[in-house]
This record gives sequence, C-alpha cells and structure tokens, in this order.
Amino acid sequence: MSQVVESVGIDALVHRIAGLLAHGGGVLTSGDVAALRRMDAARAQAPFFKLAGLVLDEYLSRTSLGRERAETRWAAIVVGLAHLGELHRPGIPLGRALVDAHYSELRFSRLLRADGDQLLDELPALARFLSAKGVGADWSGAAWLILSVGHAHEERTRRALARDYYRALGAQDRK
Repeated sequence: MSQVVESVGIDALVHRIAGLLAHGGGVLTSGDVAALRRMDAARAQAPFFKLAGLVLDEYLSRTSLGRERAETRWAAIVVGLAHLGELHRPGIPLGRALVDAHYSELRFSRLLRADGDQLLDELPALARFLSAKGVGADWSGAAWLILSVGHAHEERTRRALARDYYRALGAQDRK
C-alpha cells in the first residue's frame, strides 16, 4: 500500500467515494452506480475508472504492477460501497456490524484467513450480506483489510477486526 494513501487517509478516501456513490457529485449517474454493483473487481469497468480518476488517481502506485494490484483492490472496495449505499456509516466498526447482522463465526473466521485474491470475492459478498440485513457499517474496515494484504500492518489490521467482532459478540451474549 502506498505511503501516500496512508498519509491521506484510507478512511477519508472511502468516505469520499461513498459520498460520490450516494449523491453522484454531478459526475456519477445511477447507471454508473448500478454497473459498479454488478462489476467483478478483477475486471474493473469504465465507471470504476471514472471514479478512480476523480478520487484515487494521485494516490495509486506509479509502477504498472503496483497500480494494477491497487486498482483491483480498490475496485473490490468500491463494489462493496456500491452495494452498501446509504448503509455506509462512518464510526460503526465492521466487526460490530457483522455481529449485529448475525454473521457467523465460521464465516468470520474464513474472512480473517482470506488472502488478497479471496478478499476480492469476499468483500462484495460481505457488503451484499450487510445490505440484505439492513445493517450499516463503516466500510473503511473492509478497505483496510484488503489494502493491508502483504504489508507490515496486515496482521495488526486483522487482529483489530477480530477484536471488534469478538468484543461485540461477547457484549451480545451478555444481554
């Protein structure tokens, strides 16, 4: 992950993208958002590149391979945001939202073990799950999860997500 993206703030980029998806910003059409919901992250389409040009371009790697990997990971984040829509709620930890949506421990364990390629499929499915349950979440947690793959903070990111999930699960069990 680019140090530039970290310094700008992944959370801020995710929130900005969510705002553009929700309100169009005069640039994205409802057709663009629908195409993003249908998009396979591994095969990004024109609406993603339109959005990337507006928000992400200056923060992505300049090397060919690094840029392609980053674009693919950001495409998975964007597909998830397109599914969540107004359910992207800054400040609601992803782990807690998953507990509120009754996401099983088995599925959560699989999510924590997923590698970068698996997360390309897992994140959009996770967003569809939350959307179907009507449970809001801060999608920044999902962004950190996929963008941390292969970096020094990957384990720290996965542990933070696990702590949020199991803390919320424990609180739910005490009720």
